[in-house]
Amino acid sequence: MMHMAKLRNKEKNGISLVTGATTGLGRLLVDKLIANGDEVRVILKSNPKDDSWDWRNLPPGVIPYAADLTMRRREDEKNLLEACKGINKVYHIAGASYNSRFSRDELIETNVIGTENLLNKCIESNKSPDSQIHFIYTSSVSVYGYKRGGAPLKEDSEPKPGSNYSESKLMAEHVIQLFSEIHSNITYTIMRLGTLYGPGYERPSFFKAFRMIRDQKMRYIGRGTNHLTLIHVDDAANALALAGKKPIISANNIYNLTDGEPHTVLSLFSSVAKVLNVPPPHSSVNPTIARLMRKSVNISYDEYEFLASDRIVDISKIKRDLGFRPVRSIAIDGMLMVEEFINYSKATESRNQVNNV
Repeated sequence: MMHMAKLRNKEKNGISLVTGATTGLGRLLVDKLIANGDEVRVILKSNPKDDSWDWRNLPPGVIPYAADLTMRRREDEKNLLEACKGINKVYHIAGASYNSRFSRDELIETNVIGTENLLNKCIESNKSPDSQIHFIYTSSVSVYGYKRGGAPLKEDSEPKPGSNYSESKLMAEHVIQLFSEIHSNITYTIMRLGTLYGPGYERPSFFKAFRMIRDQKMRYIGRGTNHLTLIHVDDAANALALAGKKPIISANNIYNLTDGEPHTVLSLFSSVAKVLNVPPPHSSVNPTIARLMRKSVNISYDEYEFLASDRIVDISKIKRDLGFRPVRSIAIDGMLMVEEFINYSKATESRNQVNNV
């Protein structure tokens, strides 16, 4: 009871620390937190002396700190301790996301050890008995496995991670839960996100798929009746902000976060083809053969697993607890990405023509 009483006594607004603030999701979340009146600090991996895009394009009012969560540089620990001092909320978005880009050891170092380092510095920087930190973590629905046909997956469904990435996300979840059990001033909310789409997530994967559909090179993996899990980046940012606004309700909970729609590959490809004004894909390939062929058509391991995945995810819990309602739809916002692809392709062709003159 005292654990929850501390949360009730906290002011509505406070100090929020955001990792991954330069991603599409992170940038949107930072804007929402600032609009909500929070003091917002962000962790950037790059050094300000590099004068990188990340530093030059931070929103006004954001307080940046340079730290690699894997503690590779001498100043990382000091900067991270300073960033964590006095915080009320942590939105941990940063991480390594692709099996095709990172080894298993690299995924564990970044996603698991990096998360543990961040939690340790939260504890070390906030030793007052009155301190209370709500740790909000972006995990992935891939912890359930890529192919889970049958009943919709709920938060208490058995995890069956099928890749190094999904294993590292589940391991990070366990680290967070263990810290909360040991340290009474740490509560958590774990958000298991579907695949993000929308601004900042068009390239390369979505544009690559659109190009293959346009050029009549796309095939269904299997019959195309498998279900894909998606969430618009703006809806995802709203859900994260809701967890921060409702720390008592969301404390020590796991939530599935998708748009709640059972999208099939058939329906999605048909919608894209209609906007591109081309016939939808009409042929299919055996999943085993598709896996062997993926490199020849420039499809990464992660892109293959997404296209071949089959999951329906239940989001009734986050709707009930936090009042979350997806407002973006693939029928509108997803097709905006297709239109952007069309404009991008036209601009690229025009530049190439000019360069060839």
